[in-house]
Amino acid sequence: MSYEKSIHKALDDLVEKLESLQAEKSGQIEDTGKVSASLDRLAELIADLEVQRSRENKLTQKLEVVINQLERLTKEPLFRSEAQKKDLEFTLRKIIAGTRTVGQVIEIIANSVQIMFDSILKTFNDFKVNANQSTRSGKSNSLELAKVLEPMNTFLRSLAANIEKKSNAESTASSEDTPAVSGSKQA
Repeated sequence: MSYEKSIHKALDDLVEKLESLQAEKSGQIEDTGKVSASLDRLAELIADLEVQRSRENKLTQKLEVVINQLERLTKEPLFRSEAQKKDLEFTLRKIIAGTRTVGQVIEIIANSVQIMFDSILKTFNDFKVNANQSTRSGKSNSLELAKVLEPMNTFLRSLAANIEKKSNAESTASSEDTPAVSGSKQA
């Protein structure tokens, strides 16, 4: 009988050790999964940074080209005709206005997309809360299409306003650049 008790005790000890090892291994597997997910996310972020860096390099190269062209323009002789000076000034004003407009459009798009995502997330979260409450009370609630489309409407309106503002600015700039026509002629 003492042999049986010692065998049972030894088997119980082995079972406990195996269970603790299994729990430890499953904990390690979970930790490995978390680390793997973190590494995947880190790899995505690094890839995004590399793409952003390449875009920045391309932008830097384009800016260097523009700077070189401007330097060449400033080194050219100063005895240009008035028409050439006005053409150059008009071209530079157009470039500056276009750059400003592109910057404003990008800013409007970024802000609108951010507002749109925030609104959609809020709408879906509100829907989830309302759905949970309606299941408790027995009422059926559906997601309102108007709430989902509201951010897109805001985005399109701001884009239309920006386009209208741009066209107004261009018409004002072109009217400033046209020389005034005098009504009297000299004999």
